[in-house]
Amino acid sequence: MMSATFPLRHLAVEATRLLQERRGIARYVRNLLREFALQRPSLQLTLFVKDRRDVAALRLLLASVHPTLASNATIDCIDALPTTAAEVAWYPWNFITTPAQAATMVATVHDIAPMLQHDHRWWKLLKRVKYRARYRRTVQLAHAIVTDSCFSRDELVHHLRADPASITVALLAADDVPLRGSDDAQPLEAAGVGAPFMLTVGGQDARKNLVMLYEAMGMLWARGVRVPLVQCGPALARETRARLGKAPWLHHVGYVSDDQLATLYRRCTALVFPSRYEGFGLPVAEAMRAGAAVICTRESSLPEVAGSAARYVAWNDAAAMADAMQELTLHEGARHTLQEAGRRQAARLSWAATARETLQAFDRAMVRRQGAVMSSALAAPGPSAPLAASAVKGAASPLHGARDAGTAAAARCAVAPVHPPDRVFTHALLRPVASGRGRLQHETDGIAQPRHPRGGQRMRRGVRVNLRLPAGFARIDVAHAGHEPLIEKDRLDGPTP
Repeated sequence: MMSATFPLRHLAVEATRLLQERRGIARYVRNLLREFALQRPSLQLTLFVKDRRDVAALRLLLASVHPTLASNATIDCIDALPTTAAEVAWYPWNFITTPAQAATMVATVHDIAPMLQHDHRWWKLLKRVKYRARYRRTVQLAHAIVTDSCFSRDELVHHLRADPASITVALLAADDVPLRGSDDAQPLEAAGVGAPFMLTVGGQDARKNLVMLYEAMGMLWARGVRVPLVQCGPALARETRARLGKAPWLHHVGYVSDDQLATLYRRCTALVFPSRYEGFGLPVAEAMRAGAAVICTRESSLPEVAGSAARYVAWNDAAAMADAMQELTLHEGARHTLQEAGRRQAARLSWAATARETLQAFDRAMVRRQGAVMSSALAAPGPSAPLAASAVKGAASPLHGARDAGTAAAARCAVAPVHPPDRVFTHALLRPVASGRGRLQHETDGIAQPRHPRGGQRMRRGVRVNLRLPAGFARIDVAHAGHEPLIEKDRLDGPTP
């Protein structure tokens, strides 16, 4: 059972996209940072940005998220992340791009849509190859993964062979959307739109399935139900504009502020969300929280979010989509039933629960990794062990009172891999201390560098490294006999302890 004293005391956050990101992923990071400050006030945070010019702007943003964040958090450049002293490094943007050398690395992978075959245009094929490599590298590097839904967890296991035991599902929420407040209807006024209207929110990549929605809107207008569609998000793609021309029912309002989005949710007849693939589907939860009826598909994670509170249609049935929009426009009772069910469904989700489950994932990952290092350190050396008692300078203490000094001296820790993954440190000797969270700092006898094309290895001598140790261990000095590097060939490509 986890101790009442939280293991995690210092968290590093890869925040390079926090200032520029305008999609739901930024809302996710902001809400979790606020909850981290509320749930663990003593947690030390270090955020890493692209450039020092971003520091002042990020402090202003943090102050708007929670008053204590701006004053308590440390902000540094991303170049310093690899050598961070934090116990856990959190990568909330799907990928580990700047690996930490000593910290336990936890990535939030929201979905793997960029690597899947939803868009068959040739340049999208090339991008998928790139993204597949990035996802694979992230799964290999991460000591633990947090994801938004059971569907996304299953996708990670199926497509990337991720270890299910290392994945935590933490559903997102929408309780930051105000239930009431002053309306900011500027986007509607600029577009000349009044009630009733349909609303869709999000990007325009193929998985969003907007082509089906546009077809359904054409059918709806052909039936004489002339309800406009308000679309929020990035500018319309060229091919979309060419296909639709000047469709009288489409009003694209671009990106909107949080207050404007809440107003659109509260005023719309229904949120229409025809997506074929989502890691979560945040607009569905937000719309339900604000009191909007929701029409969506049963694909991917959407049933986890909407439960029984949405009107579901098949992803490829434009006629059924048109029927659903027509019913909710013309029948107030059906719309009211969905609105009430949606409010109850959204109330089951909270950012406090998302943050709590995420923090627990950090704790578990750190403790599990420290336990693995300790187990490796306590393992009896095999016959090919390159280090022996004679290799240690000075005396060694008994190991937990059960091993003599010679055995303690020979106990080894295969510290591998230290990232980037083509560099693996040699063995290190540990001795126990009374208490404290030590750091191993020693002169290695060699570091395996990237392999030559002929399969050989270049060695570099006398490199000082810092690695975090489990509690109860501290530095001892290691000496080698002769001049051969103390690297055990068969451990270079072994699993991470």
